[in-house]
Amino acid sequence: MQLQSNKHSYAMIHLVDVEKSFRHEQVLKGVSLAISAGERVSLIGAGGCGKTVILKIILGLLSPDAGVVEVMHVPVKDSGDQQWREALKKVGIAFQQGGLFDFMTVRQNLLFAMHRMTDFPRERMEKKIDFLLDKIKLPNASELFPHELSGGMQRRVGIARALSTEPVVAIFDDPTAGLDPVTSTVIINMIHDLCANPDSALLIATSNVETAIRFAHRIIVVNEGRVIADGDWRELLLRGPAWVKHFISTRLIGISLEAAQQLCLPQEFIAQHWQ
Repeated sequence: MQLQSNKHSYAMIHLVDVEKSFRHEQVLKGVSLAISAGERVSLIGAGGCGKTVILKIILGLLSPDAGVVEVMHVPVKDSGDQQWREALKKVGIAFQQGGLFDFMTVRQNLLFAMHRMTDFPRERMEKKIDFLLDKIKLPNASELFPHELSGGMQRRVGIARALSTEPVVAIFDDPTAGLDPVTSTVIINMIHDLCANPDSALLIATSNVETAIRFAHRIIVVNEGRVIADGDWRELLLRGPAWVKHFISTRLIGISLEAAQQLCLPQEFIAQHWQ
């Protein structure tokens, strides 16, 4: 069983029957998904299931062996294709460890993204930097280098850089990996708060169930290179395929009752495991 979400105006990210192998190992086995304007979606699965490969194919960093890949109705191609290069300017990307240029200050990292991806006037860029640093609670960090920041701070700056260009599509690769629960919640709330374009399609890939359900109502579950479920996480938790229910529930039943209530877990599930 695969639960389907309601689609918005049109698919901003669209994959149809995508396959990918490395040497003799098939990593993706016919992956299909669609994410529409205004949607927030979590791509979730155990480590090694193919999540990062899917992201790299969406971004054109890897070529699929078969299938169709489109971003904003533009076929994803290599960097030599002009149409794809223009489309890529509307995509914001935040990598797992921040992905900052270590030889640039925080301010220079943010400016680099806006110079390359937008036609914002300089005054707007400078105001944007002040706004973003204030929002991520690092107002005095503009002249610091990445090595002078903690891991969580680097992650925040990386997300600010990804959203500084006001992208139409924003992709985050495991944005809370290795962070404590409080910092993870701050990161997720920050992404929601910083997304200036309400019509943007937002996608995160994560192995952390709490992060996935905090980020979005809709989750796409990947297992062994296949999409095995797609829908509202509450419905999947209660009535999804057996493997999906097990995958989600076993990562939630160890938390406290207070945390379960804060996550707004279904009362039926809470009553079964905590009361």
